[in-house]
Amino acid sequence: MKDKEKLDKEIKELILWRLEATIPKHFKISIGSKGTFDKEELKKHVEKEDEVGMIFVNMQLNFIKDLASGKISEMLAKA
Repeated sequence: MKDKEKLDKEIKELILWRLEATIPKHFKISIGSKGTFDKEELKKHVEKEDEVGMIFVNMQLNFIKDLASGKISEMLAKA
């Protein structure tokens, strides 16, 4: 997904749901040179569909794809 594209409403809802369901309030995520963000900050960036939000969306979509394809299970089995 390119940064300039508008997010599909359902994808945005899925990512916001995952953010709410899987990330504890006190937890922070570092996104390279963009900075460190807590859950609420990430929600705002995803809502705005800005650069940080789109990086997080793409990270989540890649994780979901790898999970669905079995890549995650394969990596865990090798560990």
